[in-house]
Amino acid sequence: MGFFIAPVGAAPGAHGPRGLDLLHATPRAWGDLTGAAELVRFAFEGGDCAGVFDTMIEALPLAPTSFVLESFASQLHLDALIDCALHLRVTTPKGTQVIAPNRKVLRRVLETPPAAPEDTTTRQAVLRELSSSKARRDELERVYLASRRLREALEVAPSTEPNLVRRKVGVLVALEETVNALADGFDGATSVLARLREKGQAIRERDAWARLTELVDLEGNLATVDVRVRLGSDGTVRGFGVLAIRENQASDLLPGPFGRMLGRFLSFLRGHRYGENEVVVRLLEEVFAPFVDDVVDLLGTTGAIETYLASLGFADLAKEKSLAVSLPSFVEAPAPRRLDGLFNPLLFLQGVTPRACDLPRERSDALVVVTGPNSGGKTRLLQAIALTQLLGQVGLFVPAAYADLRRTPRLFLSLVTEDDAAQVEGRLGTELLRIRRLFEQLEPGAVAILDELCSGTNPDEGEDIFAMVMSLLPRLTPQVFVSTHFLGLAARLARERPVESLAFLRVELDAAERPTYAFVPGVATSSLAHKVAQRLGVTREELEAIVAHKLEPKGRNE
Repeated sequence: MGFFIAPVGAAPGAHGPRGLDLLHATPRAWGDLTGAAELVRFAFEGGDCAGVFDTMIEALPLAPTSFVLESFASQLHLDALIDCALHLRVTTPKGTQVIAPNRKVLRRVLETPPAAPEDTTTRQAVLRELSSSKARRDELERVYLASRRLREALEVAPSTEPNLVRRKVGVLVALEETVNALADGFDGATSVLARLREKGQAIRERDAWARLTELVDLEGNLATVDVRVRLGSDGTVRGFGVLAIRENQASDLLPGPFGRMLGRFLSFLRGHRYGENEVVVRLLEEVFAPFVDDVVDLLGTTGAIETYLASLGFADLAKEKSLAVSLPSFVEAPAPRRLDGLFNPLLFLQGVTPRACDLPRERSDALVVVTGPNSGGKTRLLQAIALTQLLGQVGLFVPAAYADLRRTPRLFLSLVTEDDAAQVEGRLGTELLRIRRLFEQLEPGAVAILDELCSGTNPDEGEDIFAMVMSLLPRLTPQVFVSTHFLGLAARLARERPVESLAFLRVELDAAERPTYAFVPGVATSSLAHKVAQRLGVTREELEAIVAHKLEPKGRNE
């Protein structure tokens, strides 16, 4: 079997790899992807590239953000959130397949809520379109699964598939499937998903595409060849002879007998020596070369697609647990904030189905003081509010059935954690430094969420500091949620109202004084220390019994 092969050029496509952006209203540049194109060529030529495309995918461009990572990320446990709630659930012929997303990509997206509102609404529009149409979601899943197969075909290790022809054909088959999934889907898409269809159709309109599809159709039916191989003592092929060839002559890719003979004769005059397998390899490389940059573009969009599918997976998981998610609306101060059916998805890690709660509607620039007993859900509530604000501004589903939020330039979250053995200051100094960081990082309109403000200080001094903080914060018109155990101070603030925008929430209790994990207006009247003491066996009677037992005379045998 012989072919006349034109010289294979390695020049990039006419446009060069640019990446395919699905996360922003105006596509953002990826920077120089020349190195990624060279990796694709190397992988197609048989190089071992397992895992190397992660670096390219993880470098997807993201719009600037005004959020400061150190102010919120560590206490929202974003890796844990991804692991427990943001998995992809895609439909395959074998049923629903759960796939873990690229954590680095998704974490970067979560840590970088775009400063431009139009980027947030762009992502919301994609999710709204996907969630309202199963057919549209199926189309995106088809693209995702096809692009995964394309990457897997490129990353097949030579040791796993030593047959170079079979590896290359596998890449071409996966590329054809991916491009067809793009070009045949998303008809009438109203969001930036239309960019996928445009990309696929642009590829299929090129002259080189006809050669690729013809070769893929021809694959498996090139010819039947009988050969005799002569091996040397070292196992290398020293020569072979073709005994018989039964060809598929219906394709223009296969030259006629005269063309093959002329091509081989000219190659002989030039001093070239190659076997039949090498001819096929050269043909495959020639067909693939015009699409190298397109492969870079297609692989690069994987991170954005995973982001959307992970958010849809979160919605699926919530629905299974009789919870609801939503895409929030954004309001301007002092329009009321609304959070209905709010829940904390991090509780999924504990195998717990969280109880959703509706927060009373307060003006969006209110300073909300939260009180209630230990283990009543205050910290989890504050965490859920922070997650809702973050996910909402990223442009993804939030853990609430309905949400009206006010956009914020900054999120400051400080939950009570265990003391750090390396900390220099004592508990008072550490708390004062926390307060200073709060004021240093706050901007007008920022969201500040503080757990147990001044809890590590002397009660009298702590109340003075608490009152000072609450009196100064309104000047920045922030959105504030603060939990406290200073119930007397909270009750006095509720009576005197020294700050106009103050609001109060307390943990709701049932008839047996057990927390319902709902929150209602007002100030708690007790921390229920006696209930906790009873639960842990720290009542006077039980401690007296322990003391009495210690004072009993010891038996002779003890």
